[in-house]
Amino acid sequence: MNIRQIQEKYNEFIYKDFGYKEDKQNLIIWFDFLIKPDLKFKTEIIIKNIKKAQIKNIDNLIFHLGLIEMLNYWKLTCAPIISVEAGNLNKKQQSFLKKVIINGMGQYFYENKIDFQKPKFLKITANGNKSAFKPLDKRLNNKRILVPVGGGKDAPVTLKMFQKQKKDIGSFVLNAIKPQKDIIRIAGLKENILVERKLDNKLFELNEKGFLNGHVPFSAFLSFLSVLLAGIFDYGTVAFSWEKSANDGNIKYKGRWINHQWSKSSEFEKIMQDYVKKYLLKSMKIYSPLRKLSEIEIIKKFAGLKQYHPFFLSCNNAYKTKNASKRWCGKCPKCLFVFSALYPFMDKQELIKIFGKNLFQDKKLIPLMEQLIGKRGFKPFECVGTISESKKIIKACIEKEKNNLPIVLKEISC
Repeated sequence: MNIRQIQEKYNEFIYKDFGYKEDKQNLIIWFDFLIKPDLKFKTEIIIKNIKKAQIKNIDNLIFHLGLIEMLNYWKLTCAPIISVEAGNLNKKQQSFLKKVIINGMGQYFYENKIDFQKPKFLKITANGNKSAFKPLDKRLNNKRILVPVGGGKDAPVTLKMFQKQKKDIGSFVLNAIKPQKDIIRIAGLKENILVERKLDNKLFELNEKGFLNGHVPFSAFLSFLSVLLAGIFDYGTVAFSWEKSANDGNIKYKGRWINHQWSKSSEFEKIMQDYVKKYLLKSMKIYSPLRKLSEIEIIKKFAGLKQYHPFFLSCNNAYKTKNASKRWCGKCPKCLFVFSALYPFMDKQELIKIFGKNLFQDKKLIPLMEQLIGKRGFKPFECVGTISESKKIIKACIEKEKNNLPIVLKEISC
């Protein structure tokens, strides 16, 4: 089926319900979704090592997490109607959700050739028969800071920043694998919250059958998850590691900039801050202490954190494998960008040990490098620096090598 046929057959997505229960020391959460007429889905989320006394007044926070979780399934058909039966949302809340979808799924629209600017593209309705959830006025401990850890270079910089300030820091990790476990082990934090998420297998089966697929605003999901965790574990602040470069878009489509990193941008950060205070947890602060830093500034700081170098992993291809502890693939934009950015600030042999080879000696990566510096196409749909930053990085790499340039740098310098 083409997109028009898919949308005609499956034209309404329903967020039907959510629930949760305590099982031993874990909190098990589930969400039920339906794409009419007959596609049903269930997500399960498990928060580990929780105390019964902590599970109070969390319905609103869980309900909102489901609003972002649903996008993993909505993207299968891009249904023109989203019906939120699980709870009520006022017009401003519906507008917020629509803004997250339109901006956060821009790459998905671009890659599937979907006209998200057409009239009546998306209608969101809510269950007016249910009472609207009220924001919690719970007094959280404003001395405690929760830092999400993804396994890459940014979170260690944030952790080190707060450790120097002698802050009370905890972390949370979603579906923890080796790089994340290594980072929280090295950081030596008092509390590390582990969360597991299981998406419905039917999602992947339908992808194989040709239903729509694409990028969703994962950082928006992590933001709502962090609010829930802050409310449960008593953290007054959540500190993400979103840098200035995340504000930069990739390509224009249908008259608007498409930004792979929109849910890490300062625009999202601001609307999320406002939404949290108005509708979720009044006393909670959510922000990025790295917001004013460029990728180059963050990389330079990370280059000094040698204890993390053998363990960090930013390659998305590695995370897609069944064995997610696999090392850098050495072929993707993320690998090439991180290798290049670290090159001026690290010993060459140490860097090659991390990546398994010298990426600058792989001539197959020349077209990818041309993308990163703006000579070819547009900036890749990855969490990489701006074109301007990449140019500065390559200039620094060339200056470091001078007359002994490997093939990639030699071709780029011509």
